[in-house]
Amino acid sequence: MKATKWQSGLLATACALSINSWAAPVVSTSAIEARRPNIVLLFSDDMGYADAGFQNISQDVVTPNMDRIAADGVTFSSGYVTGTVCGPSRAGLITGRYQQRFGYHDNTAPYSRDADTPLGLDLSVPTMANYLADAGYRTGMVGKWHDAEPEEYWPHNRGFEEFFGFNNGAATYYVGPMNEAKHDYKKEAAIYRNGELVDNFDQYLTDKFGDEAVDYIRRNKDEPFFLYVAFNAIHSPMEPKQVDMDRFADIEDENRRKAVAMNYNMDENIGKILDKLEKEGLSDNTIVVYLADNGGKRNDNYSLNTPLRGEKGSFWEGGIRIPFAMSWKGVIPSGQTIDEPIISLDLMTTFLSAAGIENKAEWQLDGEDLLPLVTGEVGQLEDRFLFWANSRGWAVRDRNWKLYDENARRIRQKPMLFNLSGDREEQHELTEKFPKEAERLLTAYNEWNAENDTPRWGWNRQQFPHYNGHHSREERLAQGEEVREAEDAANEVRRAKARAVIDAS
Repeated sequence: MKATKWQSGLLATACALSINSWAAPVVSTSAIEARRPNIVLLFSDDMGYADAGFQNISQDVVTPNMDRIAADGVTFSSGYVTGTVCGPSRAGLITGRYQQRFGYHDNTAPYSRDADTPLGLDLSVPTMANYLADAGYRTGMVGKWHDAEPEEYWPHNRGFEEFFGFNNGAATYYVGPMNEAKHDYKKEAAIYRNGELVDNFDQYLTDKFGDEAVDYIRRNKDEPFFLYVAFNAIHSPMEPKQVDMDRFADIEDENRRKAVAMNYNMDENIGKILDKLEKEGLSDNTIVVYLADNGGKRNDNYSLNTPLRGEKGSFWEGGIRIPFAMSWKGVIPSGQTIDEPIISLDLMTTFLSAAGIENKAEWQLDGEDLLPLVTGEVGQLEDRFLFWANSRGWAVRDRNWKLYDENARRIRQKPMLFNLSGDREEQHELTEKFPKEAERLLTAYNEWNAENDTPRWGWNRQQFPHYNGHHSREERLAQGEEVREAEDAANEVRRAKARAVIDAS
């Protein structure tokens, strides 16, 4: 792998953080491996653009530990994810490829395009953990996975040596004391260690995830490791700890107070992870990245996307532009804010570069290496387009312009053009004024989309005619309303008891 200018500079100064030194024949294998950076990837759920303190937008959030990551490195003010909802966003992040390449346009859903469609992240597509494990990294995942139900799709069968978490879109934060009962009621929202159900535990779920991440670092500190921590906070259900609600008693809107309280608790657990890295002497040789999976949803989890338009589920900026920060002490200069449009796909390529792993053409990765940008070797990335699409609409942007078709199935609806360089709020539609720009972006989108698979699943029975049994949806509906209500009521009783146990502790 050819060394970039910034890599060569580190070698010239014989810095212990040199990331290309493993290619030099004069360095022993053990010394080389010691210099490869650890990677900690922190992912939050349904967190709004304004809900991280380092964004300097919302006045009610308190996130000192997210802010530490930004202060120690770089904030990407135009950072994006590839999806508007949880599953597709995770699929793009963890593969480094647009998830539309393999038909993962929406969350896994009960209806498929045909009976042969696999319901989950295509098993032929390697993950970030696969690439890093092949290069000798230890790999661990804590938190929310959200993919197909069969165990072959779970993290411990997708490159992660260790997995602690759940495989669903949401889980109660008070699952611990009723985990075994939750498995009987809704097993995809129960907590597992690899494929084994975890015994009941008396701990708030976000705290448990933080502690599991800290323990992973303790056990793997002597080897290069990749740790992916996917918090389900601040996704609904809105279940903050009472102590955190009390902390923000000055917030009058109770729903907003719940979001801020849950956000604060997640930040405390991010702090545990950062503190553990420092305690073990790993901070200067660890890349830490924080980002959210999509925008917030104001009337669901009461997160804020100010000043952006739109929310989770849309390709307006509020659905896809998210808080995004990265640090690597001694390599990435601190205190930076970069407005260059970047996307979660770039993390795969960046991590491979940092680890000295050759990015092979046959891998077909869609992201760019961010290291030259964040180290100051280059002022901006080469011109490119970023793309979004699901079974309803699509969007494309370059450095300045964005074209958005909110509902592509409405024949008479035309795509909308915005100049994001001066209108990130998307208030001024410009198609009539700049038709050539709209046509240029439309051509780019059509060329990109022609290389993608068609959507494999969804909720529209007309568009996806095959029922695939996902979460036993139709079987549950067939139970009848009274049976379902009785099951839900019993679950609420269990949840109340679990909350009492945890709040008392």
